[in-house]
Amino acid sequence: MRKWILAAAGLLAAAICLRAQVRDYEAQLQAHPEYLAGTDYLCPTGPVALTPAPKGYKPFYISHYGRHGARYAWQSDLYSWVNTVLSEAAADANLTDYGMGFKARYDRLYPDVRYRTGDLSKKGWDQQMGLAERMYKNFPKVFPDGAEVRAWTSTSTRCVMTMSAFCTGLKGSNPKLDLYENFGKVFLPAILPLDSGNPFKKDDFERTPVKFTEKWAEYIERTVDYKAILGRLFKDVDKALPENKQWDFTSYLWFLAAGMNSLYTDIDFWDLFTKEELVKLWKIDAFQFYAEIWPTHKGYLPIVQDIIAKADDRIAEGRVGADLRFGHDYTFLPLLMNLDVNGFGHDVLNPDDIPVWCQTYRVPMGANIQLVFYRSKKSPKVLFKVLLDGEEARLPLETDNWPYYDWEAFKARF
Repeated sequence: MRKWILAAAGLLAAAICLRAQVRDYEAQLQAHPEYLAGTDYLCPTGPVALTPAPKGYKPFYISHYGRHGARYAWQSDLYSWVNTVLSEAAADANLTDYGMGFKARYDRLYPDVRYRTGDLSKKGWDQQMGLAERMYKNFPKVFPDGAEVRAWTSTSTRCVMTMSAFCTGLKGSNPKLDLYENFGKVFLPAILPLDSGNPFKKDDFERTPVKFTEKWAEYIERTVDYKAILGRLFKDVDKALPENKQWDFTSYLWFLAAGMNSLYTDIDFWDLFTKEELVKLWKIDAFQFYAEIWPTHKGYLPIVQDIIAKADDRIAEGRVGADLRFGHDYTFLPLLMNLDVNGFGHDVLNPDDIPVWCQTYRVPMGANIQLVFYRSKKSPKVLFKVLLDGEEARLPLETDNWPYYDWEAFKARF
């Protein structure tokens, strides 16, 4: 009987926690409609309130992993396909009045973006400078003269540019830093462990198939009426696009609209969608993101191993400074899953619960996680806290002084 009561209490507590998180993401979307851009939302660079360290403890080291900054669209054909479809529809007199206005806006944008697919934008460069400056202002004791800062990046040009912008921001805050930027395939285990170009890639990691059977295409069909969206642009949707391309084009339009966040421009395409449709499109994107990443997320554990190894070296040698890594959203999300930051490691049973546990606005342009390490002259215990996009985050570790955790307890767990 006692076991049954305890089990029931545990289930009740889990249900209450789940309901609280559901309310949280729904409340967050209401309060911050900009979150509906998902992974195209821009990580803020402004100040964030942080909890003071325990008495006697001072920060001395930061271990960081960041997604590249704001960029142009990553799909190789997004800009050209939108241009082609709109131009052909105009030639066929198949655009609605709204569609003609939409095309006029796009015609203003297209010459500036046509050949910029995947590039870091000027806004992305400025964003990374701001993120670096915030890190320095938050933890100046980590960056005294001569502090050793080492940076590594994926082989993507936008990641290389992101690293340079971030390091430029740090160097601008203190020109006397010992800072070195690294680039090359030899560093990929700590950046992109499953990349085909990684010479140390391992395939013998534990697979974690999703627990639900519903497919992405099925979820799309029951979630949003994308033909209604296209009907605002085209008089005859089937004439403008074959049926098997209509969802793909709708998703491109959503990415186009969300991608305006990454550019210095007054052009806006959000008015194509209702607020309800934006929520649905955001959920569809979260479904795809989770379903693609979760099955192989444990293949990214080498990043965690690198974090531990480099931190232990710093602790043993007493060196101040930072280790910086720069990659992509598809590596940042599995890192959150492996560390179970803020519940990202939850194994979702129902696809309708994905937004509760996998909120894509937590993986924005410029997303970053920082493990900030603290030491005290009066104690051998090393403490650390986790910042997710600048905000103090939670790990599945016991602590009597959140947001601070015991480093040895972290290693025992991970």
